Amino acid sequence: MKNKNSTATAQFVYGSYELFRRRDHYFIDESQYEELYTGLRQDLFRLSVAQYLCQLTMELVPGEQPAGEYLPLMRAALWYLSENSRPPMLVKAAAEMRMLSMAGYMPDLVMCRECGTYERDLMYFIPATGQISCRDCGVKGGEYSVKLGRGAMTAMRHSVYADLKKLFAFSLQEESLQQFSQAAEAFTLSKLEKSLTTLEFLRTMM
Repeated sequence: MKNKNSTATAQFVYGSYELFRRRDHYFIDESQYEELYTGLRQDLFRLSVAQYLCQLTMELVPGEQPAGEYLPLMRAALWYLSENSRPPMLVKAAAEMRMLSMAGYMPDLVMCRECGTYERDLMYFIPATGQISCRDCGVKGGEYSVKLGRGAMTAMRHSVYADLKKLFAFSLQEESLQQFSQAAEAFTLSKLEKSLTTLEFLRTMM
């Protein structure tokens, strides 16, 4: 607690760090915090979502490489969770879809994979392929899919194609949010091919 870097190295702190490397380890020499996401400490569920997104980042983002858009994505997600200005599950789903897209798993949400239809009252999202199918075309036998109404389908497209600065700038009715969340999580798990400990803990709170 008396270490000069204790504040800047606490959990969920954004800052500047001067590192030096010794063999296979990095050590912090100097640090300066810039943003404290203190709101996360007030709610265990939002804290758990934040922990999950951090673990997902560790799984998807290449090490020893420039952060690129991953950093502003995580900063925005943590800010919205900390401020509680968006539903935690909306932040989670939008961050999942965008992070997977940046990692090379961008889904094809432009049109129905069979007939090219852009929109119907009901669409099917196929997590294994990242494609959509309209209500008329349906899905193949044994193929897992998630039903999406117009609101959830719009949210899926927004989370993948919208400008990063506007990623979390939308709202959803409860039913649409549940569909969006289910589709994003299923897509994430299909690409990771495993679950994460933080996600398993988060599920115990739902």
